[in-house]
Amino acid sequence: MARLRILVITQKKSEVLTRLLESKNIVGIIEPREDNSFISKMEKALFKNVKRVAKKYNIPYYLMKDKKQEILPWIIDKKPDLIVVYSMPFLLKEEVFLFPKLGTINLHTALLPKYRGAVPIFWTYYFFDLDAGVTVHYIDKGEDTGDIILQKNVKVYLGERYYELRSKFENVGAEAILEALSKIESNNVLRIQQPKDSPTPRAKRVKRSEYYGLIDWNWDIERLWHFLRGTENYLKPVLIQNSIIRKLSRVEIGNLELIEHKLTIGEYYKDTQGKFIACHNGKIYYKLKFWSPYKK
Repeated sequence: MARLRILVITQKKSEVLTRLLESKNIVGIIEPREDNSFISKMEKALFKNVKRVAKKYNIPYYLMKDKKQEILPWIIDKKPDLIVVYSMPFLLKEEVFLFPKLGTINLHTALLPKYRGAVPIFWTYYFFDLDAGVTVHYIDKGEDTGDIILQKNVKVYLGERYYELRSKFENVGAEAILEALSKIESNNVLRIQQPKDSPTPRAKRVKRSEYYGLIDWNWDIERLWHFLRGTENYLKPVLIQNSIIRKLSRVEIGNLELIEHKLTIGEYYKDTQGKFIACHNGKIYYKLKFWSPYKK
């Protein structure tokens, strides 16, 4: 039996991409790019270089510079049986996801129908959801509404940082994608239709200017600490006023301290242990560090 011809659409180097390249017949990789800022380009070039990975495995590569760019002719030329999508910032056109004879599947980092949208991990932190997971599903006209192939659970621990949780999602997600592909190859997929409505709000992108307004400083300190630890990078505009320093720095949320105080909740202070944010039942410490990539 001939191996499936698989085309991958992803915007970053990941464990998911590596596992696919090492075990499946990948006929092409499309990298969609939504952020063309200098910092984003530098980070991708140094640490998330999809093009470099494609070259290493001798796989045809195509850069999709924006969502208006036509990619179907390039896809047709590669003759894929199936498209696999992971970390795609745009919705695919119907003519694209319907082209492969076996359809197009997506790895979503949430247990659908929860957290449909672009940034499910952010909203997993926001709603203090410690029972998370991944879903492999078919792509249809909606946003993460297609039939489910399978799901796997991911346990979230209190205070787990974003890069730690993302790594877990990618490892479990890679296993889920490979298992889903095995089901498709053996024609053993039991498609599970999703309900029309999601039990959670849309997992929309959050602008850094909107972020601070989402925080409820009356949350229990553990929930607040967990959310801040998972969304550290969003704190940069709040904690770092100088624009040049902000580009070259990052925020690291440290420990929390349960303590009664009369400080203004949500304000920033400093004591002998360092800088901290005052919360209604304690303090959350933080540090500013020079820019470096978050761990994979």
